[in-house]
Parts: sequence; structure tokens; C-alpha cells
Amino acid sequence: MAPLSLQTNIIFLCGDFAHVFHQVLTRAFKTHKIPVTIEQFSILAILFYQNGINQKEIGTLLGRDKTTITRIISNMVKNKVIHRVSDKRDSRGKLIYLTGKGEAIQKRAVRVSGKLYQKAIKNIHEKDLTQGITLIAKMIKNIQVPGKN
Repeated sequence: MAPLSLQTNIIFLCGDFAHVFHQVLTRAFKTHKIPVTIEQFSILAILFYQNGINQKEIGTLLGRDKTTITRIISNMVKNKVIHRVSDKRDSRGKLIYLTGKGEAIQKRAVRVSGKLYQKAIKNIHEKDLTQGITLIAKMIKNIQVPGKN
């Protein structure tokens, strides 16, 4: 079934939602004086669930290339938001952890983004939300390149 317009094209709408969400979240971070970019927040969000993972895993979870992740992490290290620790299992690897400053920023950023998330799903029934999540996950799986992510 081909979409009849951009307003009925799920791919366009997913991209548009992500763009608008990022714009509004960026403004909210500025309003609340939270000193992170959306890309940095993505890493903080991952560390919220898995503090102490390696840079490669972060890149895989975000679908970002090594150069981009290295640049973002280096800036976050420079700003003392995160730090690298040698991996005891593999001395060549470094694990990424939040600093105290990073934890404080992360908590504030997660609280602000959580409020925006709640606003975005307001008046959407749980069943509809679950179906939407399932649908988008299937779409992602359908187009993923084998062996990637």
C-alpha cells in the first residue's frame, strides 16, 4: 500500500516526529540549563541503563560510526561528564562511566526528557502505544542489513 501523501507516510512521520522531539528537547535542555546536546543525551540515556559499557557497544546501540562516537565521548570526557576506565577483562578496551557531575546532569536530563515523553504519549491508550512500538520495531527489523546491529 503506497502512501497517498506525506501525512499518511509512516516513514516521513517517524522522521518528522524524531526531528520535532529533538528540537523541543533541545529547547527544554536550554531552558533548564542542562549542558548537553541531543547526541550526548543519547549516551547519558544508555549509561542510565548500562553504566560501564564500552565505546563500541555505545556506537552499536546508537547506530553511529566509531569516529562520531569517539568525538562525542571525547567532548564529554573533556567536560568531566563521563570518564574512561580500563576494562579488566580486556586491557585494550575502555569502559565508559558517568562522573558525579555526569550523574547529576543525567538525572536532570532524564527528568526533563521524561516529562516530554509523557506529553508526547498523552491521551494515547497503552494498547495503541504497544502496537505502535511493535510496528516500528518490525519496520526496523525489516530493513536492517544482516550482521549490522
